[in-house]
Amino acid sequence: MKKYLYLIALGLFCFPSFSQEKKWTTYLGMNYLNNYVYNGRSDSLNAPYLIPSITFENENGLTLNSDLYYFFDGKNNGFDFLEVNAEYEFNIFKNASGGVNGTKFFSNGKSDSFIGNLSYTLGGNLNYDFNGFDFNTYFDFLKGSASLDSRISPGIEKTISWEKGNRYFELNPSFYAVFSTLNYFESYSNTRKLNRPKNGALARPSTITTNTLVTNPGLTFMAYEISLPITYETDKFGLSIIPTYAIPKNPISTNEITTSTVAGRVTTLSTIVDVPYTERFLNPVFFGQINLYLKF
Repeated sequence: MKKYLYLIALGLFCFPSFSQEKKWTTYLGMNYLNNYVYNGRSDSLNAPYLIPSITFENENGLTLNSDLYYFFDGKNNGFDFLEVNAEYEFNIFKNASGGVNGTKFFSNGKSDSFIGNLSYTLGGNLNYDFNGFDFNTYFDFLKGSASLDSRISPGIEKTISWEKGNRYFELNPSFYAVFSTLNYFESYSNTRKLNRPKNGALARPSTITTNTLVTNPGLTFMAYEISLPITYETDKFGLSIIPTYAIPKNPISTNEITTSTVAGRVTTLSTIVDVPYTERFLNPVFFGQINLYLKF
């Protein structure tokens, strides 16, 4: 893990030297996320994080960033995972713009969070400015321990900003719908090998396997998300607060299928319909993130 941290730190600090034509701005930040929420779902216990970050932003639209997620609940504190991000934004034509991005994750090997167990994500966004509000669509592909998942989030947002001297204020209310495939629910598998004689007969090695399969793994409407990011910034530092209200939809059920394999022959022992804990009590959840950063 340390070698990845050294390589990432070296790359992030050295990269700006390769481009002198456009101005780079460096941000050093410390962020606090009070609860980890994904697709409108959260665990029964809050999952708070302290997130030190470093960001390099270029005038040409390129942004490089690294965030280190430190689990911080007062009891089980410690490094959870690291993410390294790259994003490029561009104009398409008048009032239309877009972006592409990618993220690589480095986990501690025992992270309980969904994001911490991903390998990488690739995605982008398309935006159209209607002069009163923006219509924006985010899309990404996520690779974890299960099959590749895809997610799409169309929504509307509006930027309200003003300046006073060297001080900049911004409000960015938004409303998004979240759709996702459900392969990440299928990442649970348990295998046991048995070698027991039955009724005095010779032992016949067998394997008992339990797999979790989603009833309908296709693209599913997962949640509404309403957010009101607030930003205050000067030439040297900034503060942003991102409150979000998520309304989850469509509880997901899974099938736990247990099979026995003896001498290459597979027999289904049982099929149990199960609803994961996070899907049994789908209540709206309010969470937020506070970001403090210095600019150079």
